[in-house]
This record gives sequence, structure tokens and C-alpha cells, in this order.
Amino acid sequence: MTDDDALSAWIQPQHLEPAALAGYRAAFESHPARMTVIRDLLREDVADRLSRFLRNEAEYRTEYGIYSVEGAVPEERYAAAEESDRFFRLDRLAGIPPQHRMSMNALTYLKLREAFQQPAFESFFQELTGLALGASDDFGVHSMRVGDYLRPHADDNKDRALALVMYLAPDWSPSFGGSLHLIHPGGGETCVDADYNSTVVFDVLAGTSHFVAPVEPSSGDAARVTIGGWYHRRDRG
Repeated sequence: MTDDDALSAWIQPQHLEPAALAGYRAAFESHPARMTVIRDLLREDVADRLSRFLRNEAEYRTEYGIYSVEGAVPEERYAAAEESDRFFRLDRLAGIPPQHRMSMNALTYLKLREAFQQPAFESFFQELTGLALGASDDFGVHSMRVGDYLRPHADDNKDRALALVMYLAPDWSPSFGGSLHLIHPGGGETCVDADYNSTVVFDVLAGTSHFVAPVEPSSGDAARVTIGGWYHRRDRG
């Protein structure tokens, strides 16, 4: 059962209805990649404040990754790597500048991060997917601009069970790139565009891999901003 009182501060009420949750679960369980997308998940005021924080107030640092080394590497090592070894280029949240730390937008982000650690959100995603989930202690914010990308990989490590990504860039167009591609275990592919205030969830233990297509020059100065993370297996050691 979901805690509607706790969730109603964040999630639009139609998504808390038993019939809606049952529909999402059916879609999730029947999809070859065990995934589903929830449109307009967050309350409009919440999505707006989060978007403003991510686009206008948050401080980012650019990170580079290569397949042959776990985690981020210095730009010089990334530049020297073979093209086939380059894994990602993107901006990750580095902090909140002092002048924004008490803004309503930043406080909304901090409260959402805290809420994700609470049983109400865990129960919501359990009901939505049918998975037995444990705690969420992985939480990240990313900003991607022209040329940024994330190449194919799987998230089935660190006892992760369910991945989720919230898209918070208003007026983002599919022509801007930055779409998420889920590769099905038996072949085939699902493309998820970064539509504003939509959330994608997928089972990282379903044998899938995924990547984020490069952000195209047509995006101009716009940033593909997201909040994402994972819930772990309930039986994690």
C-alpha cells in the first residue's frame, strides 16, 4: 500500500490511484526490457521548482569516463583514450552556490532527495513495478549539453534493482538528441525521449543495457537536466 498523504506533496494524485498503479505494473512486467514511462509524474509546482534549480541555480562540474577505468577520469586521460574506450561526457551536480542555498527551488530539491530515502517512495515504486525494493542511497543530478553522451552499459552492480530517471528540461525536443535507448535482452530497442516531467523506470536485473544518445547542436544553449538514481534489492547484503 502507498502512503498517499506523504506522496501527495510530490506526485500528481492520478498516479496514486490503484488502477493507475496496476496499469503501470502491467506495462512494466510485459515490456521486453521491464520498463515503463510515467508522464507528468510530479506536481506541476514541484517540477517547475526542480527545473529552475537544475537549470539556473545548481553548480556543475564536467566529468569524463572511459570503459577501461571505473569512475571519472581527468580530461587529459579521456582525450588520450581511443575513441572506442570513451564511455561518457556529462556534467554532474557539484554543489549549490551560497546565494541559492535557501531558495525555494534548492530546498525543493533537497527535500525530494530526502523523501526518496523514506518508505513512502520505496512503497510507491514497489507497487508500480512489483519488485521487492530496499533502500535508495544512490541519487544523482546530471546536465548534458551539445556533444555530451553516455555509451552502452548495464547498471546491474552494487546490489541495484530498479533505475529511475526524471526529465526536467522544459521544451526539450526529440530533435535535440539525448534520448535514452534501452537494449532488450533478446534484441530490439526502446527509445525514450527526454520529455519534461516524465519519469522512466527500468529493471536493471532484466539483462538489458542502455545508452544516452549525444545531445545535438540543435539544442543550442539548452541543457538536458535529469534527476536519477537506483533502488537496491531488498536482500542486499
